Amino acid sequence: MSSILARAALVCHPDTPSDALAALGMQIELTDDHGWEIGFVAMGRIADLRLPEAAPGIHTDELWRTTCFELFVAEDDDAYAEYNFSPSGAFAAYHFDHYRTGMRPFDIPAPHILQAADAERLSLSIRLAEDALVWDRSGAIGASAVIEEANGTLSYWALAHPPGRPDFHHRDCFALRLPPVDRA
Repeated sequence: MSSILARAALVCHPDTPSDALAALGMQIELTDDHGWEIGFVAMGRIADLRLPEAAPGIHTDELWRTTCFELFVAEDDDAYAEYNFSPSGAFAAYHFDHYRTGMRPFDIPAPHILQAADAERLSLSIRLAEDALVWDRSGAIGASAVIEEANGTLSYWALAHPPGRPDFHHRDCFALRLPPVDRA
């Protein structure tokens, strides 16, 4: 039996409006084996989006250059992890020592990524094993998405945005605090 840890709406950055999407939301559930089931749902004219073609479920850099869903997990002090999930099935995981510095990939078991789409809804479901998570069970979380439209326009969605240009690495975007988990 899984339990919902969080559910939230993402907001589009005001400088990058989307003509295709009306709303985007996310949810994190704790699974029976202490992993996470992460869901993203985008609502709008899905045919107007550029979705990457199916790809192997392997670590792939620069997924954020097109439609991609992301999760940021705060660690101790300034350190954090970034996870990128593509509708193609590819993924990436990185560790940062501080804001945008000390970036290095880290190995995680390949997440199980499922995409479903119809005319008005794009869903991405990601299952991360417990040993893929750097979560300290009380840290701040950021959820975000880069959405590319068929005409090449990019919009940037997050739980919150700092002033200025879109910047998912900024701590203002780590706007979700998950409750501590009782493992008893």
